[in-house]
Amino acid sequence: MLTKRPHGASTGGRKLSGRPSAQPSAAAIWARRGILVAIVLGAWQVAVVTGAAPGLLPAVDDVAVAFLGVFGRPEFWQALVQTISAALTGVAIATAVGVPVGLLLGGIPVAERAARLVLDFGRSFPVIALLPVLILMMGASWRMEVLVVSLAAVWPILVQSLYGAQQMTSSAREMTRSYRIPRLLAFRRVLLPGALPMISTGLRIAVAIALLVAVAVEVLSQTPGLGRLITLAQGGNRWDLAVAYLVLIGLFGWAVTSALAWAEGRLLRWNRQGEA
Repeated sequence: MLTKRPHGASTGGRKLSGRPSAQPSAAAIWARRGILVAIVLGAWQVAVVTGAAPGLLPAVDDVAVAFLGVFGRPEFWQALVQTISAALTGVAIATAVGVPVGLLLGGIPVAERAARLVLDFGRSFPVIALLPVLILMMGASWRMEVLVVSLAAVWPILVQSLYGAQQMTSSAREMTRSYRIPRLLAFRRVLLPGALPMISTGLRIAVAIALLVAVAVEVLSQTPGLGRLITLAQGGNRWDLAVAYLVLIGLFGWAVTSALAWAEGRLLRWNRQGEA
């Protein structure tokens, strides 16, 4: 005899429910982030006060004062423009090269297999190791910095574009062949839209890498920018100012990647709806 299972009864240790799990609100997410930041800052301050941290590490309040004072320094704004322009120009060049090459390799399996060794070598190669050679060839200039950033940022964009092109299903490929869709039209209407989510992920990774590499180049070569200001602050024993510059760089990187993620959510909303 079949018995009717009561509402909410469990099956296999799990409760049957037609209600979707509630997602945390934006306010709750930001509250958790604020609590985590407060814990980190509190641990930092306690380590400085108790002497557990290295002697050169400044206190949180000293860094906060230096952080607020940075915005009144004219050299900060000039350095910020130098670093941001080098990073974003490098990302733009890397995108112009990496996206078409990645889509081409991803759309031609034979070419992807032939280039696999070069791809694996290129994305694992430390670009900073080329810095002494490039300084000898081009000098410690903005153009040299852009070149190094481009070489570092091109690989995540190229590889993600390749993976995005490989996601094109065999049925979609067969459809383009069956209907004799021109290759350029198939690229614009089928291949590129399907690869855009992976390309946007590569772009966000490349922006973070570009900022790190731009600052590293400025620290090592003394090219004008935020990295050079960090070196000058350290040389003058202004560790609070140096840490303030580092915090500003991190905040700017977070702002750019958040803006890209927001734009991705708006422009590629169809992709998320398809995954739901």
